[in-house]
Amino acid sequence: MPPANATEAEIRDWCAAYLKTLVDDPSVEVDPEASFAQMGIDSAKSIHFVVELEEWLGLELNPEIVGDYPTFGELARHLAQVLSQR
Repeated sequence: MPPANATEAEIRDWCAAYLKTLVDDPSVEVDPEASFAQMGIDSAKSIHFVVELEEWLGLELNPEIVGDYPTFGELARHLAQVLSQR
């Protein structure tokens, strides 16, 4: 269950933990400023990521949001701002 208004840090931490489960190569560093592509997250994996993130946050997200915010650091900043305005 997500916090009522997840902070940027909480969202970033959730993203990092979840993305670690999607990365097939243990040598790939899950860095908040690395692009999803650099981490080996393809379109199929990004859809799974977005679906899980939606469920955790209780928000409906466009599956293409990872294209608009190509790092999970940027995505966390954006989503924290969205949540703060609810």
